[in-house]
Amino acid sequence: MKKIFLAFTSTAFVMIASIVTVNAQVDTTPVVTAPVAPPPAVATSDIVGVATGSVEHTTLVEAINTANVLKVFQLNGPFTVFAPTNAAFDKIPEADRKKLMKNKAELAKTLKYHMVGGTWNSTTLMNAIKFGNGVVELPTLSGGKLKATVEDGKVKLTDEMGNSMFVTNADIMATNGIVHIVDGVAIPLQPVTAAKQ
Repeated sequence: MKKIFLAFTSTAFVMIASIVTVNAQVDTTPVVTAPVAPPPAVATSDIVGVATGSVEHTTLVEAINTANVLKVFQLNGPFTVFAPTNAAFDKIPEADRKKLMKNKAELAKTLKYHMVGGTWNSTTLMNAIKFGNGVVELPTLSGGKLKATVEDGKVKLTDEMGNSMFVTNADIMATNGIVHIVDGVAIPLQPVTAAKQ
């Protein structure tokens, strides 16, 4: 009886040792996992905050405050804003720029001309241009429209006066929309006044 028990015990020990060896071999096999994409950027500032945090947009921030449209740019939205840089404002002849900055009503209209309702990220914008046979009209908060096309792979905006500008940096997320940096200032169509008799 002892011999049988010893034989059984020896056999069981060998089997357990074999299982442990097999498990050890499986456990040492390196596990390959797919790379994990970083989470999308979360917006922490509204449109005004994005502009205020940029050294290239001090003129825009000054214009927003001068025209008393700060609350418009802070509305819940969502809005898409085409934000002109300081260099974009500098393209306006100095006399015209000074005149614009002093005329609050005209300045407010010009700034709202850079705001479009909804979130038009670069993908949405490019697709709309494609399905619009190369052009899409964007209704702005000023009541006018901007025409968006693509030239040399970049989104080109044309205002109602025929001035063109390009998106130089796209898809900057804000808590109340999205900001695209542009290298020009869009000028809304000026109302035609009747000549004095």
